[in-house]
Amino acid sequence: MSKSVSPLFATGLLLASALVASTLIADASQSYGFGKVLPPNEAAKWSDDVRGDGKGLPPGHGSVKDGQTLYASQCASCHGDFGEGAGRYPALAGGNGTLKADRPVQTVGSYWPYAPTLYDYIRRAMPFPTPGTLTNDQTYALTAFVLNVNNIVPANADLDAAKLAAIKMPNRNGFIDVHLKPDTHAVACMKNCKPAPPQITSDLARTLGVTPSVTSDAAHLDIDESTAPAKTSAKSAKGDASSMDALSNAAPAGKAGTVVAPAAPAATVTFAQIAPIVAQRCATCHAAKPTQAGFTSALMGIRLDTPEKIHSLASQIKTQAVSSHQMPIGNVTKMTDKERALLGQWIAAGAPTP
Repeated sequence: MSKSVSPLFATGLLLASALVASTLIADASQSYGFGKVLPPNEAAKWSDDVRGDGKGLPPGHGSVKDGQTLYASQCASCHGDFGEGAGRYPALAGGNGTLKADRPVQTVGSYWPYAPTLYDYIRRAMPFPTPGTLTNDQTYALTAFVLNVNNIVPANADLDAAKLAAIKMPNRNGFIDVHLKPDTHAVACMKNCKPAPPQITSDLARTLGVTPSVTSDAAHLDIDESTAPAKTSAKSAKGDASSMDALSNAAPAGKAGTVVAPAAPAATVTFAQIAPIVAQRCATCHAAKPTQAGFTSALMGIRLDTPEKIHSLASQIKTQAVSSHQMPIGNVTKMTDKERALLGQWIAAGAPTP
């Protein structure tokens, strides 16, 4: 049994719908008695965005030196003393050459495409608790300092709109134009394809004990025996002093992701043993006359070029280089785990000097 709607009732519904629609259209064109149209001079205050080519940058200027002071008081608590990142806050420096790695480190130096947009971001979003409180000069100064710790501008740089717009960032050409169709032009090779055997290289897999055993899976998996549980080769254990396995025999594990150097008697490690490490791995930036490219003075004013200064900063060396591995930035000087452990032993012994 079916029911039908009477023509009269259907016509009534159509008329009611038309009436509601016409009322809504009429209301949309009416004024509700509040708000006003902003005059051009007021609207201009809200149009403060900065383009990648520098258009929109305001008057003003700021130096690396002034930016360093501001950074220490406004930014270092989150981003670290040298832009290395503190806790879970993002790093601002380092990461050069890592964008194609399995774990790329995206920082201002390694990833950011345009220098003027760095100014725009700092002015809008920083400092994190009180964004929008920086003056134009302060924002230029912080921008200059962040670019300096990334070796993009020298320590004596003083930036304004024209100078900032003229800077070409290292990764400027590392982006794809969204207007290109297709986005990429790579052509897949579908000829003579050979399946590559999987290689188990994950330290985490080995730690959790989920790496396939060599005996049962070696027939069809190309597995490095050094990654198999309980079957690390003697050659690897003895010869690869820089591996985590070799290091774990010399230093106990601390918090996740860190290695803490063991305590040692005062006579175990002397200043003569750690002096070359500091000179080669740290003093290239932290010296009266740095040898690291892009630095004309000691980074952040911290010098590690005399025994007295090294001794006085032993606790900072432990925090930055031994416990957290945050220094050197991006490990640009290639400090080894063995060297970090040796520094930790020297500090644990009281950081003796000649």
